[in-house]
Amino acid sequence: MIQTPRIAMFILMQNNLEKAIEFYTKLGFNLNFHIKDQWAEFEAHGIKMGLAVTDMELPERRTGIILEVDDLHAWCKQQDEQGISCVQPVERLHGIMSSITDPGNNILELYQPTPEKVKEAAEAIKK
Repeated sequence: MIQTPRIAMFILMQNNLEKAIEFYTKLGFNLNFHIKDQWAEFEAHGIKMGLAVTDMELPERRTGIILEVDDLHAWCKQQDEQGISCVQPVERLHGIMSSITDPGNNILELYQPTPEKVKEAAEAIKK
């Protein structure tokens, strides 16, 4: 039987590793190790994130990475106080969404699930 792969790590490219380390540390990620001017590795909830240095120009781009928090409005306010700006949160049927951009122009999506709204919508459809 072939084993199903699991996501063990994702890597984000950075032009300024020191700024990126500061950014992700402020977000609450735990720095596992750091090789000056080359690599940094963080871990959160069992998933590793690597930051790799590049000299290439890094245009702004969506990563498809979603960071889930319990209270997005409070979380964004806290980040704003640390100098990290969130896009104004938007309420959707399935949850509240926002995003932040790291020093390497990687856009990370932010998400707060709202299962009660999904349940209400499902109940309304039944009627």
